[in-house]
Amino acid sequence: MSRKPHTVVVADDHPIVIAGMRLLLSGSRFFELVGEARTGAEAILRCEQYRPDALLLDLRLPDLPAATICTRIKERHPGIAIVILTAHAEEMAVRGCLKAGAAACLFKDVNEQSLLAALMQVVHGRAVIDPRIAGAMLPRRGANGADGALTGREHEVLLLIARGLTTQEIADEIGLSPNTVKSHSRSLFSKLAAHNRVQALAVATERGLI
Repeated sequence: MSRKPHTVVVADDHPIVIAGMRLLLSGSRFFELVGEARTGAEAILRCEQYRPDALLLDLRLPDLPAATICTRIKERHPGIAIVILTAHAEEMAVRGCLKAGAAACLFKDVNEQSLLAALMQVVHGRAVIDPRIAGAMLPRRGANGADGALTGREHEVLLLIARGLTTQEIADEIGLSPNTVKSHSRSLFSKLAAHNRVQALAVATERGLI
């Protein structure tokens, strides 16, 4: 039995971006574009109308800050996974969106397969941050700072989580067993007072750890 595609709303004030997303999603059997918006108010309305699995949200819409849009949507529909798309690594704006509940942040020049892969990850509860964005948001405080500071290995795991890697992929990347990676993840979640990856990334971003 075939699975219904995941539903997506796209919000961007550039018609060519909307058209490109429409074309991309129409070619995927895993996703279906159900709504389009060109302002923040429209994005909130479309999410209310269609209750999509994911929202592709431009970081800069003409009427509302993206963090405000995220907050309003997540308050009413916490199950909607929000993917921020941006042309520039605007640190404060990105941090605000992650704190407000966005699950991912990607540059607009992301290739089609990477975007679809990121969408698939966020609808399954994972978080994805483009490494270039994470790199632009270098720590203000080192991982060896105040109480509850992350160890070097925990910080390394955190950065790989920000790239959207699974536990097995992280284990392969740094040469540890999956159980050891899980142990590091549990420890860093505890130190960040987070219950899952999305919360951990939001807190870590707020604290300047990624």
